[in-house]
Amino acid sequence: MSEAIEAEQAVPRLGFLIINWNRKSLLTRCLDSLHQHITQPNTILVVDNDSSDGSAAMVKTRYPNVHLIENQDNLGYGRANNIGIQYLQAKHILPEYLVFLNNDTVLQDNSLEALLKVLEDQKEIIAALPSIFLEGGKLQTGIGGYELTLGTAFNYFFSLSILFPRTFRGFFLHQRYFRKHQIACAVDWISGVCLVLRSSALQLAPGFPEDFFMYGEDLAFCRELRQQGKIIYFPMSQIYHLKDSTAGPRQKTMWLDSLFRYYRMQHNNRNAGWKVF
Repeated sequence: MSEAIEAEQAVPRLGFLIINWNRKSLLTRCLDSLHQHITQPNTILVVDNDSSDGSAAMVKTRYPNVHLIENQDNLGYGRANNIGIQYLQAKHILPEYLVFLNNDTVLQDNSLEALLKVLEDQKEIIAALPSIFLEGGKLQTGIGGYELTLGTAFNYFFSLSILFPRTFRGFFLHQRYFRKHQIACAVDWISGVCLVLRSSALQLAPGFPEDFFMYGEDLAFCRELRQQGKIIYFPMSQIYHLKDSTAGPRQKTMWLDSLFRYYRMQHNNRNAGWKVF
């Protein structure tokens, strides 16, 4: 583990925690966009999961003010985030608002700061998510929604939550409707693509569950968070997700495996031998 910054300094109110694994070019775009569009002082921590593409060296050279942790193995998303949280706490640089941000996202404006203003004004909100666009300008599916139940699954897969989004709650939120009408709404979970958190929540929800290597940990984390306050989707802010278009069947299977694992956790059946083919 190495650190880009040793000396402690005054703690900005805003921080970004980014997990990276072999995405040097995307990470570069992400960090550049933060530098360009975030106007208030901020702390950035990159946790690198043993990349072999020179990502860590790039951060050290190009972004000397960014904190860096170099893991010796690919520890997955949840565990790497927890290492990052522990680092910020140990260094006494945990900001008031912490953004868990994917390395394949970019900001194209400063609208994320409008979301932070909402958290400042409405203390009952514990976490929030902006609109998530794909690179081509299409809104991404699956960025948040309501607790996984037979009802929310039925409402989504049979399009009730798409046709009547304010009446029928779906497992996935119909982002297009709320974005079009500029309606902020309370949800049960939001994606780790850009999860904006009031850091005081970490006193009671110390981090992401580590039995998820990738996918599903944001669902479980939000289940803990919403015991402390509201989680909202805030469509008046936006980021762009440069989602990997080369993801194959294995990634989709991993997502379904994680979804079933989360469902088992809800029903205290963590060891059930479910397998998705």
